[in-house]
Amino acid sequence: MKFLAYIFFRLLIGLFSLLPFKLLYLFSDLLNFILKHLFKYRTAVIETNLSYCFPHKSKQELASIAKSFYRNFIDIILESFKGLGTSPQKLIPRYTFRNPELMDAHFERGEHVIIYSQHYNNWEWAPLCLGLQMKHHLVGAVKMLSNQYINEYMKTGRSGNNVSIIPTYQTAKFFSKLDEEPKPVGIVFIADQKPSGKERAIEMDFLGQQVSFHGGAAKYGIKSGLAIFSLDVHRVGRGRYEVEAVQLAKAGELSSADQLTARYIQNLERLITASPQSWLWSHKRFKNKISY
Repeated sequence: MKFLAYIFFRLLIGLFSLLPFKLLYLFSDLLNFILKHLFKYRTAVIETNLSYCFPHKSKQELASIAKSFYRNFIDIILESFKGLGTSPQKLIPRYTFRNPELMDAHFERGEHVIIYSQHYNNWEWAPLCLGLQMKHHLVGAVKMLSNQYINEYMKTGRSGNNVSIIPTYQTAKFFSKLDEEPKPVGIVFIADQKPSGKERAIEMDFLGQQVSFHGGAAKYGIKSGLAIFSLDVHRVGRGRYEVEAVQLAKAGELSSADQLTARYIQNLERLITASPQSWLWSHKRFKNKISY
């Protein structure tokens, strides 16, 4: 069964890689209507999350955010398939690193950096082409997929072009051998999803509620004493993004994982306030507080 799912997955990649972007977005609009209005895929979760986090917005405002989110969400799904079958060089004009010099200065001094990211706009194209626009070698710590065939394909697809992938359970081992890296690296964590283990969770105020965040990334960041950045993805047009590096902390500036997590949350809230439809509202981020 898992192998059949893998074959179907590869067929989707092959299909969408052949579609021009104009046709891709026509299909996205059709899929948007089918999933949202006919199947109502996760619409209850999306609407509940939005009403929970923005209690002062009107029903009309919330409905507008939900509508824009769903269009953005379907676009990202199809862009992800297309990206895996597209030359990274062709993606760069659509996924441009706005200010690489901010981290390049650390590279020139031979310094590793910690990089935070989030499920905000298209995060899937970053491992495909962002490494080609940076001097640091990017190393992403990612959770392995349950389907071993798809997992191996995704690992291969996200590796290369100045990018490597390590499973999250090997993060400690990687940091223990960081000094052996042949060139400065940027270790990437996507840290806005709900942690699976309470022992690694940090409870923080997020959008007005107490929410659990991954503590592992923050603990590694503090222990390493490295400069810490967030890579924020801004949508400038349909299928066009600009990536901005924002410094969260200077090397050795912070002394606790809670301080770093608070800065990450502050930056994430800033992004969500500016463009609420761009964050991933379809996951059950607040399920301890909401009856979905």
